[in-house]
Amino acid sequence: TQPTAQLVKKLAEITPGGANKKIWLGQSGAAAVEAAIKGARLYKYNELMERGPQGFDAPGQYPYPYKIISRYRSWHGTTSGASSVSGDPRRWFVEPFSLPGVVFAPDADSYRPLTESSGIDAAEAVTSYTEKIIEYEGGSGKVAALILESVVGSNGIIPPPKGYLKKIREICNRHNILLIMDETMTGMGRTGKMFAFEHYDIEPDIIVMGKALGMYCPLSAVIFSEKVSRSFDDNIFGHGQSFSGHALGCAAALESIKVLEEEKLIERSAELGEYLGEQLMALASKYPAIGDVRGLGLFWTIELVQDKESKKPLRKFTQKYDHKTIVSQIAEYLFKEKNIYVPSDKFGIWVVPPLVVSKEELDFVVTSIDKTLAHFYS
Repeated sequence: TQPTAQLVKKLAEITPGGANKKIWLGQSGAAAVEAAIKGARLYKYNELMERGPQGFDAPGQYPYPYKIISRYRSWHGTTSGASSVSGDPRRWFVEPFSLPGVVFAPDADSYRPLTESSGIDAAEAVTSYTEKIIEYEGGSGKVAALILESVVGSNGIIPPPKGYLKKIREICNRHNILLIMDETMTGMGRTGKMFAFEHYDIEPDIIVMGKALGMYCPLSAVIFSEKVSRSFDDNIFGHGQSFSGHALGCAAALESIKVLEEEKLIERSAELGEYLGEQLMALASKYPAIGDVRGLGLFWTIELVQDKESKKPLRKFTQKYDHKTIVSQIAEYLFKEKNIYVPSDKFGIWVVPPLVVSKEELDFVVTSIDKTLAHFYS
């Protein structure tokens, strides 16, 4: 249909790299992650068939490179493959049936690093460890792709430390593996740029989009770079869904991109995001319970802790969904007293307003959070 054709052309234009891309359209971020994983594996299979095993590390031990490196504290969706590559307690519900070949690396969290830096910066520490994992898992002979959220979403809104994504891109190039960036939560201007990875000056091989793309119509997209797309010029991408590229969702997506551009909402997200960040940072100096404030654009969180000095969390990672904390009490109070909704199952207070939010509305939200914290911590 015309909206479908126009949308894929638009997506090819607004994503980095050449416009001669191939795009698969689905109905959810999880479905798009499934397609991205399959696309990466088929790309490596086609590469093996074309070049032979001599071009890979550790060749001949398995038919083709299939492993996917993901990270702890990540979430990519509830379908079998998407949950399998998610380093989140929700993965445990499906673990007996998890996708084979998934390996987890540490995420990049400057506030709570999973690796000791030993005098080197956080980006260097975690990327060095990630590269060792790739090597021990067989390098280009066994690993197909590395999948990342550009900014970790539901596990804490964690922007990567400076230099991290650049180093990850270099590692993927060095080992001839694909880089999949999941922009389901962060795409469409949420962080002050169309895609969050644009803050870090990298170009992914595969981009996953969802959520805001379809403006509440079920729609997601996987954008394959020109390099990956060429692999499917003469090879089948064996994937599809009944409503892939549905005209309704595509028409909604076209209009949503048009609004973003014409009303300059992405620039607005960046501008108001700076203001919002300053206001939230000011709260951190008032309350010992605030361990960290972090975010980009209109995508922020206030992490609450038991002890600021030791950074002791409110609950263990294993208790993420089954242990009530003061966050749930704060969420309930904000909802009942201020008519503000924040998720109650997190480690802190999310501040993720719509891109059309006004400065006055941001002030109301921050003031409400201030008064709520004072109520619980005075």
